[in-house]
Amino acid sequence: MTRKITLNLDLNENDLDALQAVLSSPAAVAKVISPSDPREQIRIVDVLAEMAGGVSKALGHAMADVVDKQIATPAQDHGRSM
Repeated sequence: MTRKITLNLDLNENDLDALQAVLSSPAAVAKVISPSDPREQIRIVDVLAEMAGGVSKALGHAMADVVDKQIATPAQDHGRSM
């Protein structure tokens, strides 16, 4: 059975860095969690890879939103005349 899980995380930059470190090393994480069960390690790696893809996609959308807002906001003239 497959379940769709949606996470809403409120992370500061340090927390985001920590999450990215975990997600970028799924094999190391899996070996620590389940050192003697290769099948469980594979499952853990697969889950972390899926999570990494979701985080990457979410960050991409967040960055796109920031860029869109910057483009949509006209530059301030700051009192300069031409």
